[in-house]
Order: sequence, then structure tokens, then C-alpha cells
Amino acid sequence: MRLSPVTAAMLATILGGPLAAADRAPFETVGGWAIERRGGETGAPACRMTRTEQDAQGEIARLVILSLDRGGFTLAVADRNWDFPAGARFAVPILLDGNPAGSTPIWTGDGQILRTPLPEAIVPAMLAARALALRFADGDMAVAAPDLAAAVAALRRCAAAAPSRPAIAAEPPLPVRARMATYTVGLALQAGLQNCGMAATDAQREAIEAKMAALRTEMAPYETAIRAQVTKSRGFACPTADKEAEFQEVLRRFIALSPDEFAAAIDRQAGAAPAAPVAKP
Repeated sequence: MRLSPVTAAMLATILGGPLAAADRAPFETVGGWAIERRGGETGAPACRMTRTEQDAQGEIARLVILSLDRGGFTLAVADRNWDFPAGARFAVPILLDGNPAGSTPIWTGDGQILRTPLPEAIVPAMLAARALALRFADGDMAVAAPDLAAAVAALRRCAAAAPSRPAIAAEPPLPVRARMATYTVGLALQAGLQNCGMAATDAQREAIEAKMAALRTEMAPYETAIRAQVTKSRGFACPTADKEAEFQEVLRRFIALSPDEFAAAIDRQAGAAPAAPVAKP
């Protein structure tokens, strides 16, 4: 399966990433890593570096994202073959040249995503290592991270750089990120109903159209970029039979909640975690 549109929207929310290109500006490209900087004052990491792995057909198979803010580094790995419960926690060792790197970090799972904060002490060893891997119960998974030291140096430069000043000519105000996330999920729901034959009543379809119409005016300047994220950058595939219940629940909540309430519900689901971590996956 590919990274689904709903997962893509949640991935961007979890990592503080954009659902439209206007939210981030390219900073540097180093050895296959794209370093980006978030503009404006937000609670999300100011800078991040992303590397995409593709399969033989050119489809996205894995994403590796390292973000940096004043709180330190956060490492996230997304793999299209994973399916973790939202908020599940796992102890997964990081291997550097085949050896565990210090204490075992606790990762938070959500669908196709695992993420963990990295202690600053582990970073020098990571930059010096020739091979990076994650150790799961069923075997080690190599994580391709070429030119990591050079990319992290660029990431630090990004974090140290002064935020760019706004242009004198006023741009259309960027919609609230929560409403952008809701609109993106709405596009994915529309695609599922129109192209995939997902079940919905006439009343539900009318409610979806009404909600999207109410959001469309403020999203108009970013419509092309948002649609590109849903249909191209993350990939799109119709929900499989085992995802029907999940699709219906998202559909129900999208209709029942306001745009801000819906985005807050996604954030709560993504941030929820049990009191104690469970065993390694």
C-alpha cells in the first residue's frame, strides 16, 4: 500500500509540516536531503531535513525526517508497510554500524509513522557512523542516511539563520494550519467517495460538499499545492476493505465537528500515549 492521503495529512500535522508549499521554504539540498525552514512564529520545529526512498516503480516507500528546534532533534521514519495503532509506544534500539547507540529510545507510532526525540549525546556518534538501522523483534531494518553529517550541518545553519522578513507586498494570509489540515482530509474524503466507490448517504455527501465549500474561499490561493500533496507527493490509493471502518469514522467526524474541532481531534489522537511503553514491535 502507499502512504494514504489521511496518513499524509496526519504525518504533516504530527511533524509540524506543511500541507501547502507556502508554509515552508527550501533552505538547502544536501546529498538527497531536502532542508526546509518554517516561516513565522509557530510551535512546530523551525527546520527539518527529509529524505525520500522510492521503490522500483518510483512510488514512495519510506520517508526519513530529522527536525531541529531549540528543544533538540526529533527523528521520524515513515514506511508504507507499517500499521501502528495511534499513540502506541515502542522501545526500538538505534544501531550505529551494527551496535546499539546508548540507551534504547522510546518511539511513538501512528499508522505508518514512528518518531522519537533524540538526545543530543547520540548525534555525534550518528554523524560518524557508516550505517544506521532500527532493531525490531523480527530483524534489523537499515535506514538509508547518506551524507548525514553534511545534511545535519545544513540543518544547524537553517536553525541558526534569522527568519526571513515578509515582503512589502502583502501576500494572502496563510490559513490556520488546523483548517488546512481539515481541508486536506476533506479532499481525500471527496476522492474516496468520487473515485473509489466508498459508501455514503446522500445527506453525508451533501454535508461534505457544504463543509468544503465553506473552506474553499480561504484555501483558494493554496488549492493547487494542497491538492498536489494529496494526489502526488504522498501518493494516493483507494482505501482497502480493511480500512473501510476507518474511512467511515473519519467521514463521520469530519461532518460532525467544526474544522478546528476536527483538526484538534487529529492532534489528540496523534499525541495520545499509554502510561508505559509496550514491548518492541
